Amino acid sequence: MSKGKKGYLLVPTDRVRGIECPALISGPLARNNYWQTAAERADYWFKKPRWGTVGLGINAAGSRSHDQLHIHMSAVRQGVRAEIDKARQAGTVAGDLKSWPNRLTTVTGSDEEKNPPQPDPRSYRVVHVDSFQLYNLFVALYDSVVAPMHEEMGEQTMTVIGAGNGPADGYYILNSRKDLPHTTPAPKGIGYCDSILICK
Repeated sequence: MSKGKKGYLLVPTDRVRGIECPALISGPLARNNYWQTAAERADYWFKKPRWGTVGLGINAAGSRSHDQLHIHMSAVRQGVRAEIDKARQAGTVAGDLKSWPNRLTTVTGSDEEKNPPQPDPRSYRVVHVDSFQLYNLFVALYDSVVAPMHEEMGEQTMTVIGAGNGPADGYYILNSRKDLPHTTPAPKGIGYCDSILICK
């Protein structure tokens, strides 16, 4: 566990580079539910005081500064969850993993490279699940999105956000990548989770 300025990082003791590592998909590391561990630790760390909606995120290989797997645990930017809740009601959020790669949703985060930070709409593939305790999310992403869409695992970013008012309402799993196909006027994709998580 590592504490940053505005959140924490779950850093496994296993030597694994990042989301692109094949050992996360098959082999002994695939048995480790890093995401569930991160969720449990985030609940512990952020309970007092509660940081509003807490999210978990991992960056694409080309959008990170360290080659050691780490999952960000941080607050979700204001308005993000409500925007996705609304998109779900409108039918643009997938209800199962099979339809995950074919549903694009615009989520407005923040571009912190601009001073002051500016609204930053991006395209994401979003799926709602009741729980992710039984999933290896790396395998779910690979099997449901990366392999069928003929993409590279290292290009992907993934973020988990609680839906509605709590665990009983399930979770959103957001996936995007820098070159996510989109059509005008839909915005382009993104390779990092900092846009919607307050990581820095």
